[in-house]
Amino acid sequence: MITRTTSLLLMIQGACLAAQAQAEGFPTLNRIASGFGYYGVDYGFDDKLKVYGTLDAFASYHNSQHHSGFKLAGGGAWTNKLGLYARKALNPDTALELDVEEGFNLNGEALDGTWDNIGTLRLATVALRSRTLGKLEFGKTYGMSTPTYADPFLATYGSPYTYLAIPAAGKGAYYLDLRPKHTLAYSSPNLNGFSLGTALTFGFDDVASQGRTVRGGGAKLQYRNSRVMLLASYNLYYSDPWDDNGRSRQTANHFKSLSAFYDFGPLATSLTWQRQDVDQAGTPSTTLYTFGVMAPVGELDVLRLALMQRQVTAEDKDAFGVMIGYDHFITPRWAVYGRLGMIANQRASSVTYAGTPLDQVGDNPTNLALGMYYHF
Repeated sequence: MITRTTSLLLMIQGACLAAQAQAEGFPTLNRIASGFGYYGVDYGFDDKLKVYGTLDAFASYHNSQHHSGFKLAGGGAWTNKLGLYARKALNPDTALELDVEEGFNLNGEALDGTWDNIGTLRLATVALRSRTLGKLEFGKTYGMSTPTYADPFLATYGSPYTYLAIPAAGKGAYYLDLRPKHTLAYSSPNLNGFSLGTALTFGFDDVASQGRTVRGGGAKLQYRNSRVMLLASYNLYYSDPWDDNGRSRQTANHFKSLSAFYDFGPLATSLTWQRQDVDQAGTPSTTLYTFGVMAPVGELDVLRLALMQRQVTAEDKDAFGVMIGYDHFITPRWAVYGRLGMIANQRASSVTYAGTPLDQVGDNPTNLALGMYYHF
């Protein structure tokens, strides 16, 4: 269901983002970094045990040409979450880390169902981190796919990007979780601005392990300094089993992305290209271009803009998205926010977002939201 999907999508690669935020430059990333827990943010090597989380709620008005209405929900700017972070120093340059994080959003009819309708495990990983050797981790942890900060709104429930990035429907198409479970990942230390990450995901007890031990894997190359971030990634993952004329099969999905971020000082811009190709005749490929702007306002506030173009290799299924938003910080961890977004569908496209109903294919959903979040 879409609320579970969006919960998983939130801040896919939050650890990487927070690491960038601590560097010089990109001040808007630094202002929002408190929303990421301790894993990948706190790079100390001392002993630590922390409980952390986020509370987010919003009110919105939506209109999709043939349907309109109001609602109260959670997760418009950040997924509601509760986490436990633990770190044990092994020596001055090496630490063992553990992080478990559960996300939840009380949207729609969630309270009428079980916890599966409300929450989902976002992170459950153990890592060995060294200053000189890099980091080795295992569990439900960050993969090597397109980082969420390719979207200035961090691929949250309230962002059009979250829905435009979902692959077009077709046999063998697979949605790649940004934190795949049963993943073994290694990230190299920084060398003159360059770093390399690799990941391998196993099937194990997952339904997709039927007949296949390895679910997939990928690699990501990154360069960064105080003004520039460049990323390139490639991932190959196999779909869930599906019936092909009575025969169960899994299909290879190829995920590619390129991202560039530049800090001009008063504002930072980003441009990302990502594409998903499916090794199945008749299943369309999906390409998404995303342009973003993030600008600091005053001492604490943040202004954001995102423009998205989705291209599908099927007739009249493209879509365009736009969102503008403002975060006013009462404290560095407590903010009120506003969001105004729209998705413009071609006549055969039906992409929506933030739970906005579409009565007819080709309708164009718009959404205005006002909310508040607090990180602890």
